[in-house]
Amino acid sequence: MQELYTLQILEDRYHSSLSCSRIKTDNLCDTGIGGSGKGGMFQMWTVSRIVAMVILTGLSFMDYKIRKVPRDVLLLCMAGTVLYQAVTQNIDWMVSLGGGLIGMIFIGISKITREAIGYGDSLAILILGIYLGVWGLLEVLATSFFILGILALGCMTLRRKKSLAFPFYPFLTVGYLFGVCIGGL
Repeated sequence: MQELYTLQILEDRYHSSLSCSRIKTDNLCDTGIGGSGKGGMFQMWTVSRIVAMVILTGLSFMDYKIRKVPRDVLLLCMAGTVLYQAVTQNIDWMVSLGGGLIGMIFIGISKITREAIGYGDSLAILILGIYLGVWGLLEVLATSFFILGILALGCMTLRRKKSLAFPFYPFLTVGYLFGVCIGGL
């Protein structure tokens, strides 16, 4: 059991008052500390978000070191994501389907460009699309491509090389972390 103190400023047309009250709670998530008013930062870091962050971080290291992510790992993640969405139903299935369709578009781009964006990257986008839904995925992709663009522009300016290749998983991970930290995901 915790005791929390709230400070309220009550104001009407003619009067102002300040009151302090004590609330007892046994749930730390009810504190409203940080976050968007839905339980604060403690609720923001749910188990599924932590698991997703750990998986993305591990895949980022693999992508950075060997520039390849095993297809079996991605298929296992896909199965886990579909199962998670079926059990929790935390987002509407149409929103999840929309995110998956964006991932399918990226798989098509991978095929057309002969893997300028690798199939592993596109599968990660597909999995994130199913997990986050269309709007969460677009937030992650916008952040990822923005950071990637700044890095590529800096490298081209400094090195004057025309051909650069970066692993994309680290950028997806940073985009996902950014979305979680600002409370959008």
